[in-house]
Amino acid sequence: MTKSSGEKLRNYIPDDLAFFILSKLPLKSLKRFRCVRKTWFALFENPSFMTLFRTNFISIPHSYYHDTSLFLKQCVYGPNNSLDISLYSLSGDKFENRVKLDYPNPFNEEEPQFHILNSGSITGILCVELSDEIVVWNPTTDEFKVIPHSSIVDSVPPYRDNLKRIYGFGYDPISEDYKIIRLVYYFPMDEYSILPSGVKWEDIESSRRDVSYGPVWEIYSLRCNLWRQIDVVIPACCLTSCWHNVLNEGLYMDGICHWLSRCEKNKQHYLMSFYLTPEVCFTTLIPLDINADEIWMVERKLLILNGAIASISWYYNTTTFYISILGELGVKESWTRLFIFELCPNIEHPVGAGKNGDMFFVKKDGELVYFDLCTHMIEELGGVKATHSSHVIIYSKSLISIEKISH
Repeated sequence: MTKSSGEKLRNYIPDDLAFFILSKLPLKSLKRFRCVRKTWFALFENPSFMTLFRTNFISIPHSYYHDTSLFLKQCVYGPNNSLDISLYSLSGDKFENRVKLDYPNPFNEEEPQFHILNSGSITGILCVELSDEIVVWNPTTDEFKVIPHSSIVDSVPPYRDNLKRIYGFGYDPISEDYKIIRLVYYFPMDEYSILPSGVKWEDIESSRRDVSYGPVWEIYSLRCNLWRQIDVVIPACCLTSCWHNVLNEGLYMDGICHWLSRCEKNKQHYLMSFYLTPEVCFTTLIPLDINADEIWMVERKLLILNGAIASISWYYNTTTFYISILGELGVKESWTRLFIFELCPNIEHPVGAGKNGDMFFVKKDGELVYFDLCTHMIEELGGVKATHSSHVIIYSKSLISIEKISH
């Protein structure tokens, strides 16, 4: 054997060994390594490699879940079709241990309208909407703080109604601060509005001829304890859908808030990503990963699956689900479809993901079940009721003091 052939032999890595090593890499790194060899370029069309990659993706523990637990935001319909919301801590191999948590009620209301942002918290604090108020709450210490009203909203001229929608809540590791981002939309009062004392409809009609007020993005800082207006550049087609998009359920990860938007013109889905520092927004188109002739019939939900941003989509009124994960923000080509699975006809809607491939679904009879992506087994949670509005939240205990941050 010549010296040159010996060096080539030592530098040669069999594809089987290379695939085994590559299958353990994050998706972003894997996409970049595809250009090294011709056989690597077609990795995602190789069934053997994809089996290895899926197995490792689900089974290798991710640091995102270190010392975390699961919360269930349970939503069920009560008397008069009202929506009753409760919060439970889930534990055990089959989530058989459930402890109901008492959420804060600072105004001692009998039946407050209670909503937890689906972004959850891996830093210990949750964002809760109670009636028309916003509360940040640490379930570990049971400490909470009522967020002050925005001077931007309060300073609007009379005869204007507003609609406020929170799109993100998370921790900014740069400023060591908790922040809330929301959109405020102003519109003239109408026949359904409650008129201020002494105001006549003639005054309302006159105000409609005034300059209109466009939507405003504002951000709240817990450390500064105030709201301020920010300029966020978001495509007009996606901005419109913010108000009509029932798909919107936010995620938070690594200093970035994410939510789902859908363009009303072309029905395309987009991932909107807002960096809490430096307060800029990125848009990532989500390719259609499902065979559907009519795009508007496709339903989609955002998840965090083993530390990666994931999209689960399904055709309306079917039980075949498609899961893709994102490799790199802003790069639509980095979405990679990993799973396709079909569940029994009584499964209706996904409500979140746990650890190591546990997916939670609601059945048509309102029962909550979980589906194991590794074994493809479905288990019931022992009579736990849920609706489409229910959600599974990743939570990490923390002794952090809300009061110390806000001062």
